[in-house]
Amino acid sequence: MERNFKMASQNFTLKVKAGEKDGTTFWDRCGVVFVNTNEAGEITSISVRHNMFPNVDMVAFPRREKDEQE
Repeated sequence: MERNFKMASQNFTLKVKAGEKDGTTFWDRCGVVFVNTNEAGEITSISVRHNMFPNVDMVAFPRREKDEQE
């Protein structure tokens, strides 16, 4: 039996405060955070795209059990 597992993904916009005028705050979008999870809802990876580093892919993975033993 073949199973196709689809990873869920959540995207979050990164914003930086650009200024205020007459009580209104202005924000500039500076990047996006992508959080990927498996079917159980566990985070499998996090990727960040930021406009300060346009050609750099930043990725983080959760600690593995063998990483914690070292």
